[in-house]
Order: sequence, then C-alpha cells, then structure tokens
Amino acid sequence: MKRTVGGSRYQQIAVDVAGKIASGDYAPGDRIFARSALSVQYGVSPETARRAIALLADLGIVEVIKGSGCTVASREKAEAFRRRFNDFTSVSTLWQSFDDEIDTQIAGLQRLKETAGKLSEHLAHYQHTNPLQPLHMRVTEGCRYLGESIGTIKLWQNTGVTIVAIQSEGKMIISPGPYATLTAGEEIFFVGPEDSWQRLHHFLYNDMPTRKSRQSEDSDTIQQNI
Repeated sequence: MKRTVGGSRYQQIAVDVAGKIASGDYAPGDRIFARSALSVQYGVSPETARRAIALLADLGIVEVIKGSGCTVASREKAEAFRRRFNDFTSVSTLWQSFDDEIDTQIAGLQRLKETAGKLSEHLAHYQHTNPLQPLHMRVTEGCRYLGESIGTIKLWQNTGVTIVAIQSEGKMIISPGPYATLTAGEEIFFVGPEDSWQRLHHFLYNDMPTRKSRQSEDSDTIQQNI
C-alpha cells in the first residue's frame, strides 16, 4: 500500500505561509496575500488558494477581513502548525519507507521461491543416475524442428541424447531410428547424460525449460508408460 506523503496542495501552501509568519517575514497585524494574489504566486486555482487561507484562519494563524484580504493573527500558532505538519510528514515518510521495504522483501521471497522450485525440478531429473533409464518429454508447437527427422537435425551429435521410443495417439514406436520426424503432441522417450532432459529441451526450443513446462514432465521409466 502506497501512502501520500506531504499532504494536499492547499495544506502545503498553508504550511509555507505559516513558515514565513513563524520566521518573521510577516508580523502580527501585517496584511498578507489576498486569495487572487496567493493563487498567482503558487500557481494554483483560486479555490485552492481559498482553502489554504481558510485553513490558516481556522487555526487562528490569520484573520480574514472581508474586502481587505487577511492579516497575521498569531506567530506562535503559525510555528505550532508548521511543527505539527513537519512531524506528520516525517511519520508519513517513515511509513512509506516501511511499505517500500515490505514490497522489496516480498519480491525477494518470490524470487527465492521460484529459484527453489527450479532447483527442485532439476534435482527430480538428476535423481536418475542410470543412463539407461529413459526420461520423456512432450513435443509442443513451440518445437523449432517440427516435421524434421531425428537424423537431419543431428539430435545425438548435438545433445548426446538418444531417442528410444515415440508415443503418438496411444501407439508406441520402439527404436524409431533416424528417419522418425518430430510431431507436436507426441511423447518422446530418451536416454543420455544426467542432464539430458535439460540438453534436449534447450536444443528443441532454444531456451531453458520453464517451470510450467517442467512441471508437466516427470521421470517415469519407459516400462511404466508402455
């Protein structure tokens, strides 16, 4: 939640005028700005200037004389108002800093959670220390080699991964060979190094696997899927 620091414009104008009174720029009884002059000096609407003068009058800092503008009524009250407003601004600033720090902590925890999730997914794939125990991956529309054969793209030469089976529309093809093509929707089963899943995904999609895509995969063996 973001907090507004420093008050509204008419309050800021009132504080500035009170500060000039408190510092002695204007003495009690001195005639100061009319509403029109105040709006011009601070570059605000006449209504904003009116509200600033009304606030000062309500606090007993100035006295409004109809047809004659307003005069300074109390330097002490001007100083008290300026001090209270500055104290309020300091507290508001501290609240804003507190909110910003919370937002930073939340963002940091979210990044930590995402990193932990990715680590967990990597470990899930690395648990297969047996290179002959197949992993599997679904081919999606995002694959950059759709319609191309395993041999043409030199899959083994580029990844060290060997495709041992392809499952498509409920049919399992064992040892598909280099002429088998990659088709969206099919499941490919493969063996290779411990990081073969990452290697294959990076090769087929030219990026690192996202959490969403990785969560859709598991490391069941080919015997569990045929």
